Order: sequence, then structure tokens, then C-alpha cells
Amino acid sequence: MQLTVIRADDSITHVAILGRLDIEGVNAIADKFVFNTSAQRKATLVDVSQVTFIASLGMGMLVGAAKALQRHGARMVLVGPTHLVQQALATAGIDHVIPIAATEAEALEMLR
Repeated sequence: MQLTVIRADDSITHVAILGRLDIEGVNAIADKFVFNTSAQRKATLVDVSQVTFIASLGMGMLVGAAKALQRHGARMVLVGPTHLVQQALATAGIDHVIPIAATEAEALEMLR
């Protein structure tokens, strides 16, 4: 499990998650994820294109960060989920809470 910060400036945070967002994966990156997303209180793009599996705990981590950002007037957009991850997010209704974009360009447009 890996979390990489792609961009962090005054206007946006862009991170990428690689691996499985199951209990072990979430435990491995949760603190770093919160520090680099919701704690920054600015527009956040989360690349999930390399996430191979997402469990309810992983969804909870994403929703928690998205709601914390919303409380500070910022938004989070998920980018490029695989078909399996997209299905899991849609089944859980996460796509009603966090916008999901197919591409980085689409995500940046959603954050404007």
C-alpha cells in the first residue's frame, strides 16, 4: 500500500493511492492520507486508478476526508477508478458523496 503526493500547492492537493484499500491498506496509509488531504483544507484530487480493491473501511476513510474538506469549503474528487472499484463505490452510494472523474482534466474542472 502506498500514498504518493503528486502536487501540493496553495490551491490544490493531488495524491495517488496504490494497492488495496482493505484493513491492512487503510491502516498503512490513513494517517498520511488525512494529513495530506483533509488537514490541508483545500481542493483535493485523489487518484485511485491504481487501487485494486476497496473495502468499506477504505470507503470510510475517503468519505471522512471528503466531509472534513466540505466543512472547510473545499471539495474532493476521486480520479480514474477501475471498473471493480467504481462498482463498489457506486453500490455503496459513495458517488453521491464524492464526485468521481474519469480523467485528471475532468477532475480539475469539477474542482473549479
